[in-house]
Order: sequence, then C-alpha cells, then structure tokens
Amino acid sequence: MFTTLFNTSDITSSALATATMGCFAAAGLLALGLSWAAERWRISIALCAVAMGLSGLYYLGATEVWIATGQASAGPRFATLAAVHPLLVAAAYFFANVTDRVPPGVFWRATVAAFLMTLSRYLGDAQIFNPTLGVLLSIAFWLYILGEMYFGKMSDVVRKATRPVQLGYFWIRLIMTIGWAIIPILHFVDVVIGTGHFAPIVILYTAADAVNLITLSLIYIAVAGKERY
Repeated sequence: MFTTLFNTSDITSSALATATMGCFAAAGLLALGLSWAAERWRISIALCAVAMGLSGLYYLGATEVWIATGQASAGPRFATLAAVHPLLVAAAYFFANVTDRVPPGVFWRATVAAFLMTLSRYLGDAQIFNPTLGVLLSIAFWLYILGEMYFGKMSDVVRKATRPVQLGYFWIRLIMTIGWAIIPILHFVDVVIGTGHFAPIVILYTAADAVNLITLSLIYIAVAGKERY
C-alpha cells in the first residue's frame, strides 16, 4: 500500500487501505488509553488494542495483495479472525467483570466458542466437511456467545453496574448481535453459493469490520473515559 500506487477509482483498494489505517489508528488510541484509564479497564483495553493491531496487519497485507493481483485470499482472514474474535469476546468478559466477579468458566466457554465459530467456517471453506455445515456450526457457536451475553452471568452482573457501563455493554452486545451476523451471511454467499472473494464481497467484509472491530473496540475506551472524566 505504501510502495504501490492505485487509482482512487479502485474502490476495493481504497476500502482496504482505509481499514488498514483505521485499525492501526484504533490500536494506537487504545494503547495510549492504557496510560490514563483506571486499572480495572486496562485488561479490556489491552485486549482490544492487540485485536486492532492484528487486524491492521491483516488489512495491510490484504491491501498489498489486492493491488498486486486484484484478488483476495480467505486464508489470512480466517487466521486473523481466529485470534481477533476470541480477544474481543474476552474483552467483553473483563468489561462485565469490572462491576462484579463473573465465573471464569464463562470466559473459557465464550472464548473457545469464538475460536470454534471461525474454525467452523474455515473447515467448510477448506472442504474438510460440507461448507453449509460449517456455516451452521459457526452460527451455533455465535448464538452460544450471545446466550452468555444476554442470559448468562455477564448480563446479571452488568445490571448492577453504573449507567456508562450498562450503556457500553448494550452497544457491545448490539454490535456482536447485528454486526457479527453479517459475517456468516457473507461467508454463505462467498463459499456456499460460490461467488468467491470478488470486489463487492471484499468491500462488504471491510465495511462490516469497520463496525464489528474498530467501533466495537473504541466503545471500551469511551466508557473508561466517561467514568474518569
């Protein structure tokens, strides 16, 4: 991206480059937030900073590949999301844990489910088993995570929290409900229907990540700032 020129009319390259800058900017802002955020917020913020750094590295590579070849590969995306989604689910756990202790079992179940959510789609894409089964399993693990967030101990704890924490948790949960639903839908179109990673699919994936990753991560530092200032 920094060594190869591309035209502004290449919307896909522009979207990927914008996502690269957005992820790195969010990672830097979150890292800076560690210096002033109260100690109880630092684990969540640090987890989000790492997730944004990994996402930025992925988008940097994806931009270079698209500029050079006009193609995109699902493999690096799966590898990135296999780390990023568990990190973001873990951040939500520690966010709820700020108010009161949430059982550690919730952490392990939710983060493992987040990893399996991505692994299922990868195994389907790799034709290790039926792609439709991969999508269905991915949706099942995603619904389990939402079950923990809506009906589990995390939700019970947040009900006793301050207004900023409750509002932040509301938006975190909403993005993980509506925003994350876009991913299996796009994967179904991409893999099961068989459209492949052509330009509109790549753009939609990138636009979804602007909300699902960047906006979601910045909520944590916004709540930490609201409580401090």
